[in-house]
Amino acid sequence: MATAAAQNKTASTHRTAVFSGTHQLDILGYTTRRHLGGADGTVRSRTFDAGGFLWTIVCRFHQNMAQAAKGVTLESISLELSCNETDEAVVATASVRIDDPSGTGRWPAAEWRSEEPNVFPARSRTTMAWELAVPDAFRDNEARYADADADCLTVHCNVDVYREESAYGATTRSYLVALPPPPSLGRDIRRLREEKWWPDVTFSVDETKIQAHRLVLAMRSPVFAAEFRADMKEKTMRCIKVVDMSTRTFRAMLHFIYADELPKPKTGACRVAMARDLLVAADLYDLERLRLMCENILSENIDTSNVMATLMLVHNRHSCHRLEASCVEYMASGPDVYEAMEATEEYKELDKTCPSFINEITKKVAKRAVARNRSPSSSSSSGNNSSIETASVSRYNPSEVTSGTHEFRIECLSVIRKTHGASGQFIRSGSFQVGGHEWAIDVYLSGEEEEDMGYIAIFLALLKTPATDVKVSAFFRLDDRHGKSIGRTFTNVYTKADPVDRGLPTFTTMASANSRFVAHDGSLTVHCRLEVTTESCTGNTVSIAVSPVHVPPSSKLASHLEELLASEKGWDVKFLVEESEIHAHGLVVATRSPALHELVESATGTDYVRVDDGMKASTFKAMLHFIYTDELPRIDDLTAIVPFDAGKDPLTMVVGEMLAAACRFRLERMRRLCENLLAENITPGNALATLELAGRHGCAELEGYCIEYISLPHVVKDVMKTFSSFCRIPR
Repeated sequence: MATAAAQNKTASTHRTAVFSGTHQLDILGYTTRRHLGGADGTVRSRTFDAGGFLWTIVCRFHQNMAQAAKGVTLESISLELSCNETDEAVVATASVRIDDPSGTGRWPAAEWRSEEPNVFPARSRTTMAWELAVPDAFRDNEARYADADADCLTVHCNVDVYREESAYGATTRSYLVALPPPPSLGRDIRRLREEKWWPDVTFSVDETKIQAHRLVLAMRSPVFAAEFRADMKEKTMRCIKVVDMSTRTFRAMLHFIYADELPKPKTGACRVAMARDLLVAADLYDLERLRLMCENILSENIDTSNVMATLMLVHNRHSCHRLEASCVEYMASGPDVYEAMEATEEYKELDKTCPSFINEITKKVAKRAVARNRSPSSSSSSGNNSSIETASVSRYNPSEVTSGTHEFRIECLSVIRKTHGASGQFIRSGSFQVGGHEWAIDVYLSGEEEEDMGYIAIFLALLKTPATDVKVSAFFRLDDRHGKSIGRTFTNVYTKADPVDRGLPTFTTMASANSRFVAHDGSLTVHCRLEVTTESCTGNTVSIAVSPVHVPPSSKLASHLEELLASEKGWDVKFLVEESEIHAHGLVVATRSPALHELVESATGTDYVRVDDGMKASTFKAMLHFIYTDELPRIDDLTAIVPFDAGKDPLTMVVGEMLAAACRFRLERMRRLCENLLAENITPGNALATLELAGRHGCAELEGYCIEYISLPHVVKDVMKTFSSFCRIPR
């Protein structure tokens, strides 16, 4: 049966940087001279730079012989690239503008823009010319644009050079601004014990005093929580005696409670012996995750020397029936195994002191051995019982399905078609991970093969050769401007022998993409949903046949703290925010946010801590959620309760307020998460507000990202439309 894992969501952009250059060419004598230019009637500008290349404007004039009085007329305009000695083709667009020379604006400027970019080949040492066009408005009304007083014609030319930002033109960024610090919740809680901060309970174990914190123990163990109830004597005891447990085991159990992980065995220490001791402690204090971790260690290390000790340990422990079954399976795996176990001193001792236990185990082993012998796979081919075939022991791993999504955005599609317009040429997305494998999307704008030249092909690339077969189901989708979409699915099994790309060679026609799916900014976005299935398999093992028990993930610590915050049990600090009372636990606040703890310490003499300076109650609760869980709360829940404010984006408002709180109380990871959330959701409508937030709180990376975003050619115009309304919004 397949098991589903959490979905992974990523995105990448094939971003093209634009480098612009402008040049003004003043042509004197245009209205009075009968001839302009050299023998061929051309006037050349000085060279100018655009995108790191040298360009020249070339104007050609025509002598009107029939009407000599009119002199010459502008016949054509060309743009010349001096040379291109790089390994990449130069892709450029150009525009020509001739203004009304009077400066009164009576006549609109005569303009021409290239509809498609032009490609100048790579590795060319000769001059390459591109024929532009004389604006139609100028041809029809030449007298308006020629300055008779100055005897001059002025031609403006703008050149935009498009260059990819990386080799494949796309990078996947899990974090748009900067990678936040890793979660520190476990480390911070562990420091409470390691650095002995504010302990409030002491345990006496083998005459050794060990300090701890009631809040952490009660949060992690139901048994400790029951002991610390108001009606229990342990509630008021300053020192609690622990019997039937060694100091080493109790310390190891405390390490797990605080860190949610097993301690590292000391050099020379036996990992199995530690797991055996901790299994008893976990059962005693109802630490389910610790018990399962110990069971797995013991199951994986069963051998003749320890199988009887493990069976004695789990005997009559109903929670450990899987481990007992593993021991029985090992003993029944063959006559040699059971005979070797019978020869051990431990077995002989137990046979004398606990014959009833040995008798019970022997029956279970015999029952399992009989079941094996009755299996069709274990029957003898000779038809007699002179030899007994030993059944192999194996472990079955069920299949698992992991899903993820990736959005691949291709900017300036018309430009990219010029550089990747031949069949067989593709654009690759940034890499992303699903199911433990690294993937990328390859988009062929003119088909993978020459016969599919009119189609867009979409392929899925597995970037590293898999060790085992990987079954994949991929769904690709394009959305049009009206919310409608087309999508197609393909499935494939990538093998070690055949890991090549697979996909849809005729996903849609290029004509359909241009007419329906190219956005107003000239970009094309490919949506991909991926499901990766790890096939179920059965492999040989040396000991047990039962599957290992599933150990819950280490996020239990965060979930326990989140439950503690929601229940408001055991709180000892009361915050007053916007006249709302918000309860918290001083121990958690102190270890997670020293700055907020300073505020608590400064409020001595009162029964509450006032938080002002414009802090909202909802923002403070969101910050507490981060302090207790190391993650931001669901933003949808917060924006849903934001009152309508004309001109303000709810998400930018909410995340901006959380960013301010993170900066105020020096929560670095929260600050970074807020910065990335703002960057991920930036739009022309909120770009200026996001930039202002970044500057106000000193977020240099976010500020740089906003400036880069606003400067994009297809964005800057839309941003400027919001400038006047942004200036009217009160800060």
